Amino acid sequence: MYHADKIASRIKNEIENVFGFTPTRHTIEEVSAFDEWLKAEGKYIYDANGQAQSCQNLEPWERQWMLNERCMVMADAMYGITRYGWLIDEEGVIKRFWPRVAQSILFGIIGDLESQDVAIEIQALKARQLGITSIIELLIMLRIVFSYGVNAVIASADQQKSLMMAKKLFMAYDMLPCWLRPHSTARVESDRGKLEFGYLNSGVSIQHGNQMSGIARGSTPTIYHLSEAASFSNASEQIEAALFKAVHPSPSIFGILESTGEGDTGWWADTWRFSKANYASRQSRLFPLFLPWFVGLDIYPKPAWLRAHPVPPSFYENRLPDTREHVTKAELYVRTHDMIRRHLCVEHKELSKEGKSNWWLDGTMPIEQQWWWEVGHEEAKAKSLEGTWYQETAGDDVEALQRSSESVFGYDVMSRVDRDRTRDYSVYGLSGQSIEDDYEPDPDDIDYQKPRIPVLYRNPRGPVYNWELIPLHWDHARVESWKKTNPDAFWDYGQGRLFVWHPPRPGVLYSIGIDSGEGHGQDSTVINVCELAPRAGMPDIQAAEFRSCYVSHVQVYAFVMAIAAWYASAMTVENLRWNQPLVAPEVVASVGDICLVQMRQMGYHNFFRFQRYDNAKSTKSNKLGWYTFSWSRPILIGSFIDTIEQGWYQLNSPWTLHECEHFESHSTASGKVKQEHEDGEHDDGIFASAISIEIVRGRQSKTERSKKRFMGDAEASRLPALDLSPCATTFPSRGIDNLIVNNLDDL
Repeated sequence: MYHADKIASRIKNEIENVFGFTPTRHTIEEVSAFDEWLKAEGKYIYDANGQAQSCQNLEPWERQWMLNERCMVMADAMYGITRYGWLIDEEGVIKRFWPRVAQSILFGIIGDLESQDVAIEIQALKARQLGITSIIELLIMLRIVFSYGVNAVIASADQQKSLMMAKKLFMAYDMLPCWLRPHSTARVESDRGKLEFGYLNSGVSIQHGNQMSGIARGSTPTIYHLSEAASFSNASEQIEAALFKAVHPSPSIFGILESTGEGDTGWWADTWRFSKANYASRQSRLFPLFLPWFVGLDIYPKPAWLRAHPVPPSFYENRLPDTREHVTKAELYVRTHDMIRRHLCVEHKELSKEGKSNWWLDGTMPIEQQWWWEVGHEEAKAKSLEGTWYQETAGDDVEALQRSSESVFGYDVMSRVDRDRTRDYSVYGLSGQSIEDDYEPDPDDIDYQKPRIPVLYRNPRGPVYNWELIPLHWDHARVESWKKTNPDAFWDYGQGRLFVWHPPRPGVLYSIGIDSGEGHGQDSTVINVCELAPRAGMPDIQAAEFRSCYVSHVQVYAFVMAIAAWYASAMTVENLRWNQPLVAPEVVASVGDICLVQMRQMGYHNFFRFQRYDNAKSTKSNKLGWYTFSWSRPILIGSFIDTIEQGWYQLNSPWTLHECEHFESHSTASGKVKQEHEDGEHDDGIFASAISIEIVRGRQSKTERSKKRFMGDAEASRLPALDLSPCATTFPSRGIDNLIVNNLDDL
């Protein structure tokens, strides 16, 4: 019905052998002419509403024509929907169906799966307005009208959207010629509606993603179509537990899940990543199909849009960096996907007749589409809707799974941080004093070709403590790819390891912030080492990070001591004002008291002393560590956001970067704005990093620091310092008037 080989087989075995003739493929013009002939000859019988209900006085050749068309529609789905399928387009015009590029790509995938005699089950991640819902509803209409024993279910995210989706199917059925359209035995166009053909034992039910029961619960569907599946209220229950358990894969199964991306978390995103990673080895149920926005040649952009927004003559040379990057990714995607390249390059050259450039004939995106994307993207950025823009006009599946909510840092800042961070690092496991065996590295992870690093800490009034940093195997390229394709593996890899971007260096100061967790596998304990800039005007750098969701606030002191002792080994009293990194565990929310007590008993002494910033007293506070109160939390988070935005801190950890990308502004019940992590995400690395910076920079003059960066550091650049003293200049009396006039002319 979908693949050429299956169509040929069906014509031969089910039509020629049964009816004794070879059906003819009529053109759209011939189909229209036959309908006009029946009207002109008075062959139609109309009801009171003026709708044709049946035919009369048919000639033998007319009956043969109708039989031919029934056979062709049952054998060839594309023939059926292009000759007898009708829809309402994006401009509200009722028109005969003709496939767009995206629809042709989807139909090609359906045909390929049919040719393999496997279940047709597809997860379509797509941009908006590509017509995917329309073609699927037309195909389902053919199946329930012209097949026996079809049990179909269709559903969108809510009742209203499901009804709009069902109207496509009902209209397609109503637009069939009366001689081709069987009478329905039940028809309900409402919530939980249906269209049934009892004598065929076929029908379709209408459901929605907000219903309390699972989709198709209590039935055994052979066809399903779920639109906007990412918005289902409880997809794991409604789809995974209910629908999938009721659908038993066989060649007769036709199932499509389609949706734009709505964030990088949740059932839809997780299912997409699993399908993409495992379908090639046939270890996933759904075929993953991504359809980018630029396959919508006929709507992105529309001719009317181009008339209102003509492409500037110098646009190509002056394209914005975001546009250049997006276009490059789009062109690469097309070159590496045969199905998309074939449809864009061959089947739609005629679109150039509308005044558009030939698409991909020279391997590049047409200038009109580049201009359309840049205009829309800049407007979305100005409205803080960049995440939604990427979701709905995505060039690849990573962009499609962008978050809807904007990070408090902004997309541009996060892109810069990601671009500038150091991706090369060393990885260590920790063993030694007070570190339990359960936390020591797996022998298979140990790199035995590299030497272990001994760490020693001598308590001035007690024993000597020893630890070892054990080198581990690592693959930073795989970690970077996992960040986008396999979040579970990405987070698992970051657990229980010390990642070091900058090992201890002589003459450098360090600070350490700690955000400890309960150790029950939920929130992580994070230890962050900050390398303080050795010269004014330079940014601080994230030197190392340890995180584990199994190390609790009771156990973290041993890990902090090992890391602090290692970085203290490069610090000497002679050239530094500290001989130990400045340490501050979070005391209130993360219960850092035990960490403080144990480290002090081991002889550690350099702790941050907490007090209000407006305290004019010079006496030192007795509060050790960082205290997160209602007044100090905004200071800590606000300062960290400003530090990242202004480029005063080089963040290197991909895990903390991920937390920043999912750190949002939320309104509390009292109407106040609070920065916190997105539902299902974490912020432990953010707090540890923020503490490590704030305990050193919090009381320093931001004005002086910014001025030194603006002026430049003479010592660092080896250039003489700028002379900022007042400058006076004298001019000769003769010609002074002309000099002034000439200067004004220059201005």
